[in-house]
Amino acid sequence: MKLRLLSASAMAAAIVVAAGCTTASGPTYNLDVVTLANGTQAYRVQCLGVFESSKTCMAKVNEVCGDKTPLRVSSVDRAASGFTPKDDPREITFICQTPQAPAPAPVVQPPPPPPAAVQPRTITLNADANFAFDKADLLPGGKQTLDKFIQESDGVNIGTVAISGYTDSVGSKAYNDRLSLRRAQTVRSYLQSHGLHAGQYEVNGYGFSNPVAPNTTPEGRAKNRRVEIETSGITQRQ
Repeated sequence: MKLRLLSASAMAAAIVVAAGCTTASGPTYNLDVVTLANGTQAYRVQCLGVFESSKTCMAKVNEVCGDKTPLRVSSVDRAASGFTPKDDPREITFICQTPQAPAPAPVVQPPPPPPAAVQPRTITLNADANFAFDKADLLPGGKQTLDKFIQESDGVNIGTVAISGYTDSVGSKAYNDRLSLRRAQTVRSYLQSHGLHAGQYEVNGYGFSNPVAPNTTPEGRAKNRRVEIETSGITQRQ
C-alpha cells in the first residue's frame, strides 16, 4: 500500500503535534498516538534501529491502517554522514482515511427513437359534388370532406401537401387551366386556414391533362373534373 502525502497547506496546518503517548513498541519500532494541532488523531511510528529501514516503518503503518488508506502528515528522513538525507524515513506521522467509493459512472440516456414514418395519403375531391358549377367555390360537402381530412391528419407532421386541379376537355385549354388552378388554390386556402400545417404546399392546375377516364362520355368527364390532394414526408408527431 502506498503512503499518500497531504498537500503543502494541509501539512503546514497539521504538522504541529499537540500531544502524544506511546501506545505500542517493539524491538524494531515505537508507535505513538498523537493529536495534531487541528484536533485530528494521528499516529507516529519510529524505526530508529541501526539495522532497520523505512520498510519497517511502512509495514507498521500499513498494519495500523488495515483496510484504510494511510495519509502521511510528516516524516523525518535518516541522515548519513554530513547530515545528507538518504530518502529513508525512520519517523512517519500519519493518519488513516477510509477510502472513498468511486463516483458512479454517469448514466448515458439512449437517443430518442426517430419519428415513425406514416404512409402518404391521397384523397380526391370530385368537382361536381364539392365545387359550385363552373366555379372554384367549395360546397358544404367539399368542406366536410376537407374537415375530415384535417382531423385524420392530427398528430402527424407533414412534409409536403401537393394539390392538383383537373377538368374535363370541354372548353379552351386556357380556361380549363385557370379553373383547375383556382380550385386547387381554394383547397389550399381552406386547409391552411383550418389548421393543416405542412412544411410546404405545392399547388398546380393541369386543366384537362392527365384524364382518369375518357372525355367522350358524361360519366368520364365527371370523373376527370377533380382535385387531388396528396401528402408526403409524414412522420408521427412526438
